[in-house]
Amino acid sequence: MLINFTDPMFSNRVLGFENLVDRLERISNESQTGYPPYNIYKDGLKFQIEVALAGIEKKDLDIELCDGALTIKHDGPNATSENSETLHKGIAKRAFKLKFTLAEDLEVLGASLKNGLLTIDMERVVPDHKKPRVIEVK
Repeated sequence: MLINFTDPMFSNRVLGFENLVDRLERISNESQTGYPPYNIYKDGLKFQIEVALAGIEKKDLDIELCDGALTIKHDGPNATSENSETLHKGIAKRAFKLKFTLAEDLEVLGASLKNGLLTIDMERVVPDHKKPRVIEVK
């Protein structure tokens, strides 16, 4: 089943969810490839994304968080970095753009690149009004 988020029938009956509808529409329009490979871990309220980036330096990466979308981008190798005497090329350094849609209460803590593995740490920040609380019976 395909949902058309721009259909007036849909948009007139869903109020107060504009950000959610925008995110769903953005997700449905994105096409993801299998490159680069990545893992996603969850431990309680902590999340971690690991992206395998062999041969790519941190200066060649762009990581951006905008409107609930985390984007990891690499423009590919430049002409001066290519060695014309390469006999076999098995390590992909091609351009890519990975996008992850994050929940509103997920906060990105930081990113690090070590031994060809990009690690992005995140944590779910639960506001006080959403935390469980004990109600006193009077």
